[in-house]
Amino acid sequence: MAEVFTQRNKMDKSFLSEVEEEYKSIDNKWLNLHYQITIAVVVFVFILECLIGILLFYTSEINTTIPLYLVKFLIIPSTLNTGCLFIEYKIMHSSRMSQNSKIFTVSLSLVFIFFIVYMVHSVFASLYFIFALSILLTAIYGIYRLTTLTAILSIISIISSELLIQWDSDKVSVLEDGISLSNFLISLFVLISFSVVSLVIIYFEKAKTTASLQKEIERLKLRQIVLIDELTGISNRIAFRNAMEKMEKDSCDNTYIFVMIDLDNFKLINDSLGHVAGDNCLIAFSSILKKNCGDAIPFRYGGDEFSILFKNTTLEKVLESCANIQKEFKSNDQIINSELPLSASIGVASYECGTAPSRLITNSDKALYQSKTVKNKVTVFNEFSINSSQ
Repeated sequence: MAEVFTQRNKMDKSFLSEVEEEYKSIDNKWLNLHYQITIAVVVFVFILECLIGILLFYTSEINTTIPLYLVKFLIIPSTLNTGCLFIEYKIMHSSRMSQNSKIFTVSLSLVFIFFIVYMVHSVFASLYFIFALSILLTAIYGIYRLTTLTAILSIISIISSELLIQWDSDKVSVLEDGISLSNFLISLFVLISFSVVSLVIIYFEKAKTTASLQKEIERLKLRQIVLIDELTGISNRIAFRNAMEKMEKDSCDNTYIFVMIDLDNFKLINDSLGHVAGDNCLIAFSSILKKNCGDAIPFRYGGDEFSILFKNTTLEKVLESCANIQKEFKSNDQIINSELPLSASIGVASYECGTAPSRLITNSDKALYQSKTVKNKVTVFNEFSINSSQ
């Protein structure tokens, strides 16, 4: 029973590990898209700056010299944004940086780019909405710390642009009149509210994901309970049937060898030492199977009969595994502390593509029957003769 619980715990960890890898893959796809959005924003802003400059030039609304305008509103902002993209590029293509570091870099770089845009064009009060985009894009990752930090830096960017930096001389101070101050405070309130809502969404999305995972683990456990032999902890007869069906549907490029095993004199153990000793013997033999069958799948076929399905393994390797199983099992004093002779008879049959699994089982049964006549033998079935080995 302890082995069953151990196997289920391993299954849980394996499943969670697979889910975690899948989440990382999804985050990585979003990170690449996030990075591309950052590049697109910089390119779009540069084009927009050029168009606005041309429009202002032809409408004679530029209140400064053309060279100064180009430096302040095109060259400096574009240089800062391009420098930010260069840093992003280096980090995104660095093998030393973790995925988390890349996520934080791209997210906070976008805040910096929006800060440059807002600082240069803070005359347009509605631009504060661009910071909501930077916050929204981080919510996909589901990292509280990232979304909170992005929100705080966005708010600091707005406050700095409005109260500390006067980049555009045409910009009216938010402290100039009550309406400007009200608009400023409302923009901060909206941005803070948006940040809080984003964090709440992350919380509930995490709760939904956790609940879904828990339900999936429970379903997985139920499926495994059906497929695992409760006594020995290895696959049971139902799992064996599933493996046979999968083998039958598999490509002919893959080879299979089926091994049927029967414990010799097992009835004597139950009769002389009791069923507890018999169960201990079955448990011990199952451990021997798992230890010596490599990547193959061991099954408890029924009672004291076991089987192993080898995939893409040579016959020599299979026979070597069978010999190791017999050798280890024969050391009976380490299993049930009795003087009864313990041995295992084994029948081996190869699967031919297109053959019904029932024929494979029949062939291995025939080989096993030959082994049982003398006990502790390995017999390999072939169509014309049956070969036995010690």
